Amino acid sequence: MDSGADSAGSAAALLPKEVGARLRQLRRDAGLTQADVALRMCRPGPAGKSYVCQIERGYMPGLTLNAVMDFLRACGAKVSAIEDIIDAHTRRLPIPEERVRKQVADTAVGLPLRKQARVVWYDRFHKPKTGKPETPAEECDRRVREAKGQARAIRWERRLHRVFNDVLNELRVGCDDPLAIHLMNFGRKVFGALRRTRKTRPVWREKAMAKLDSWATEHGLPPEPFIRMKQAVIALFAEMALRGELDSSSPASVT
Repeated sequence: MDSGADSAGSAAALLPKEVGARLRQLRRDAGLTQADVALRMCRPGPAGKSYVCQIERGYMPGLTLNAVMDFLRACGAKVSAIEDIIDAHTRRLPIPEERVRKQVADTAVGLPLRKQARVVWYDRFHKPKTGKPETPAEECDRRVREAKGQARAIRWERRLHRVFNDVLNELRVGCDDPLAIHLMNFGRKVFGALRRTRKTRPVWREKAMAKLDSWATEHGLPPEPFIRMKQAVIALFAEMALRGELDSSSPASVT
């Protein structure tokens, strides 16, 4: 979760930078130079001016609570001058939760906004079915892992839909035709069977594909369109495998 730690660190660093910028503005509003403030803080000379500069830049070692109070005092300002910044910071989510939500949002980057919202919704409202107690760290890892799975499944579905449209156009089957629904459901079944048997022995994949060969006749449908759909999905799967789009420690299902 190093990337999450980095994002949380960046968010935490925002507070002193905002406070420093506000203090700089208060100094300017008071008509004081950095040297003037340094002198009023009993830090004369170049070292004092450098100290004030560090505070205004939000440099952490210099931006202590005492330094902020002394700076406000030197400018003739009250604590209420920075109260809104402090309140906004303390109203934020706890750091671990903020970190997880940032990572969850990052997993959906590049998806349409509606699909990004779907990933976020899943994270907020999905409850694990295992019922096993989790440590906070385990919960964070699970949520990010599941969000990646959801985002991956959405990307897979989008790829599948492009293939579905191509096949339907090729067969001249309208989207409102009941056959189109059967073909798309069949395409998902083919993709799911390929994914489940991807790392198994070839014989198991052959058996899974053989079971699907009789799907159309079992439902009283002409087999030819389904053979074409199967070929198209197999070609897509091979392309995605070649590009590494299927690699994951926790694959999600296409829904």
